[in-house]
Amino acid sequence: MALTDSSFDETAGSAHWLPENQVKARYGVTYVAAICSQAGVGFKEWPPDEDFLAIDADVRLRRGSVSVQVKCTSRFKIRGYSASWPAEVSWRRAWSECYNPVYFVLVIVDLPDPAGWLIHTDDGTHHRAAAFWARVDNMSDVGDIKIPKDQRLTTETLSQWAADLRDCYIPERRESER
Repeated sequence: MALTDSSFDETAGSAHWLPENQVKARYGVTYVAAICSQAGVGFKEWPPDEDFLAIDADVRLRRGSVSVQVKCTSRFKIRGYSASWPAEVSWRRAWSECYNPVYFVLVIVDLPDPAGWLIHTDDGTHHRAAAFWARVDNMSDVGDIKIPKDQRLTTETLSQWAADLRDCYIPERRESER
């Protein structure tokens, strides 16, 4: 039997049962998956217990995959110039050992309450969120991850990621070869 909004016992309180951090984690990963779906590329989420590489999912592009670590937060506003996130040493070490590009994606929800993240109207359902990204497999050993907000995650981003992947395997042509 499918559950509907009217199926929940209002005396039991909220319908959700995951802790707040897990609610944000689920929303962040599914937000990135939705963008991949919109672009027509594959998205393979790894089970949480296989997160030893600090990678939540692989984005499957035409000629290979890139990896993403996704965090979701309401600590920042969507507007602005940048955000930063602490990176654990173990994450940096794991990312630096990857042959293919690895990206850190920060999904920002403007409201702390999940009820405001999606707006349901007659013309559709709208996200009240945005995602921003930074490449992390080639970053330094210290400091926070700096995520410029001019690097918004959109379907066009995936073309940039495909070019980054290609550049890992096809060396740049010298000026004399162009």
